[in-house]
Amino acid sequence: MIKYPDYDNSILSVISSILKYYGYDNGHKSLKVLDEKLKNKYNNIVLMIFDGMGVTSVRKHLRDTDFLMQHYVGTISSVCPSTTGCAIPTIESGKTPIEHSWLGWDMYFREYDANITVFKNTYQDSNEKVEEYSVAQKYMGYKNIFDIIRETTEGVVTPHDISKYSDTNEFVFSCEEMLRKVHSIAKNDVEDFIYTYVEEPDSVMHALGVEHEYVKENIRYINSLVCELAGVLDDSLIIVMADHGLIDTTTLYLEDYPKIQEMLVRRPSIESRAVNLYVKDEYKKVFAKEFNKVFGKDFLLLTKEQILDKKLFGNGQKNPRIDDVVGDYMAFGISDKALEWEKVGFLLEARHAGLTKEEMEVPLFIIDTNKL
Repeated sequence: MIKYPDYDNSILSVISSILKYYGYDNGHKSLKVLDEKLKNKYNNIVLMIFDGMGVTSVRKHLRDTDFLMQHYVGTISSVCPSTTGCAIPTIESGKTPIEHSWLGWDMYFREYDANITVFKNTYQDSNEKVEEYSVAQKYMGYKNIFDIIRETTEGVVTPHDISKYSDTNEFVFSCEEMLRKVHSIAKNDVEDFIYTYVEEPDSVMHALGVEHEYVKENIRYINSLVCELAGVLDDSLIIVMADHGLIDTTTLYLEDYPKIQEMLVRRPSIESRAVNLYVKDEYKKVFAKEFNKVFGKDFLLLTKEQILDKKLFGNGQKNPRIDDVVGDYMAFGISDKALEWEKVGFLLEARHAGLTKEEMEVPLFIIDTNKL
């Protein structure tokens, strides 16, 4: 079953509520259940992102009596594509994908006539650095929520970005370090917004699949981590969610379908379950028919115009980069298949970015430490 994004009940809605709490209107609908919680005043707002911890996996690996499940307030939607490369920019900017234009792992940049792996700043499937500076930040940079909160509150609230990818001096390399760092910050008398990002259980699921016993242990460890943190924080609201979920996949390769591969201008970009396709002019009238003949059961093929009409990337002012980075078509995974160019590299057991409920549905947990 196809699961489309619901931007009015989504990870973006959570950010809209947080920004609203601090006095800033990002132009998008906030989340009523979180707005109710935020009617109270807290010394600390803690937003914790656990990459890939979708509803399906949480329900499978946690018991109803576990700490997180006792604070489960509902299911919310990821964004489209349902991938970290799109979801984290949404969370960190308070904007929809149509507004920020970060759509996935590999994106086409006309300035280089090449696909670039945006977070690594390298050419696709290569370790060759494109520039010394971040190409994505130069051409698709956005104002982040940390600066917005700092400016809107005129410095009354101190924002913190805590993860191994943070570009501040608050980066950490493990969950244990994160816990200690959050506790240390929250103990002061200053009003803080604390954002944390952990790449688990996503990386474990990619390597081992969503059903693996170690995934269960990983999610149960996250449950205990949040429980421990909640037990030592005073006057804090802890908001826990994921950026997307994952699904076990079987990989198909375009090199096994040379007729379709020949129709493309370049290698696909974005993700293997949100496949961005630029078609040669001479094949534009026949491409959709040929693609759907082979992949129609497993992928929803849409033109750029159809994607925009369906508002798959959300509402808001379209970022000019969208016209560059989205090709003639995108193929979204609707079964358990992923689509790669060729048989090279590490084979992933589970993936994301498609339009299934496993990928699109993420849980929302809210813990008021004053009520524990």
